[in-house]
Amino acid sequence: MNTRLIAVLVAGACALTPVQVQGQVETVGSVGLGRSLRPLDARAIALGNTGVALHGGNLSSVNPASLTRIGSAGVWITMQPEKRTLRGDQIRGVVETANFPLARAALPLSDRWVIGAAFGALFDQDWGVEFKDTITVSTGDVEFDETRTSDGGISQLRFEVGTYLSDAVTLGVAGLFYTGEARQTVRRVFEESVGFDIFRSQTAIRYRGWGVALGGEFQPRAEVVLGATLNWNEGLTVRDDSAGVEVEVGLPIGLDVGGSFQLTRDFLVALALGWTNWSSAEGDLPRAGVVDTWRFGGGTELRVVSGENTQMFLRFGGHLERSPFELGDGAPWERVLSVGGGAAFRGGRGRFDFAVEFGGRGDAEKNLVEEDFIRYSFTMAVFTI
Repeated sequence: MNTRLIAVLVAGACALTPVQVQGQVETVGSVGLGRSLRPLDARAIALGNTGVALHGGNLSSVNPASLTRIGSAGVWITMQPEKRTLRGDQIRGVVETANFPLARAALPLSDRWVIGAAFGALFDQDWGVEFKDTITVSTGDVEFDETRTSDGGISQLRFEVGTYLSDAVTLGVAGLFYTGEARQTVRRVFEESVGFDIFRSQTAIRYRGWGVALGGEFQPRAEVVLGATLNWNEGLTVRDDSAGVEVEVGLPIGLDVGGSFQLTRDFLVALALGWTNWSSAEGDLPRAGVVDTWRFGGGTELRVVSGENTQMFLRFGGHLERSPFELGDGAPWERVLSVGGGAAFRGGRGRFDFAVEFGGRGDAEKNLVEEDFIRYSFTMAVFTI
């Protein structure tokens, strides 16, 4: 679900002296399985990634029980361009990518049952680096320019069912199927005086796996919606096509809880908390230190227009999330402030939401590199009412 637009990083002007090139220059997206993404819509993103339980129709594919609040058949998609600026002792530059973290559809079968399907993001592996290095041969040290790029990632296909147990309680279940591919290319150019040919290699890494998500929502009164979802995964098969090597990575259990609180008719507060025990997969990813991840998010929504056929909203939020893969002396944190808005029009037949996130990842002293980014999210939805 991602499209690589531009990914160019420029290392510092001085040459790096170690002979071993692999692992010298890393970014948040190049360690472990990549940079984690979630199948969220723009409304949940503007509210601080609070896609577990929301009033007014939760379009994110986090909690399968949220299907029951959609109310009518519909389809929607989220597009997410991002610009990242990287800084570090050995690396600096700009990366621009575009992802499609969510495409989802819902179909009510009756007043109690709703089915749906979604195609969402899991890990992004779009990145590129350029740097200078040296290699030692029999005649001495030889300088070269190296470019490494990666294009692809891991996505998830979800088949979902939601049902009402009562007016206050809903349950949902989803079958998760993971798939993806990342093509990593290395190109090394030597000085003409050396006489070495340009070196180029390409590796294709393929992924497949499956899991299950269970979710529920509880609405004790009209102003409060509480939710929780649990993900269990069988594992992820990782295959290097160029080497013919296949390994199994044990995917972790994840838990998310959240709530939505309608404080007044036009003012809503949303909160979410999540944990994933990625440390259980440390033995399967020996090249990357692996730690448990934590997610914290919250936001507010203000309805500014409340017409018969049109409603408009302003939203503000923020979130913190730790990467599961260590970089330098620890796992980098993502820190984000978000603003957004949206509109429901034609009596609910259409919906458009947007979010703008201003954030950063990592710390140059601790993680060797840090990123500042601006990320835009746009969700367009159409319903039959």
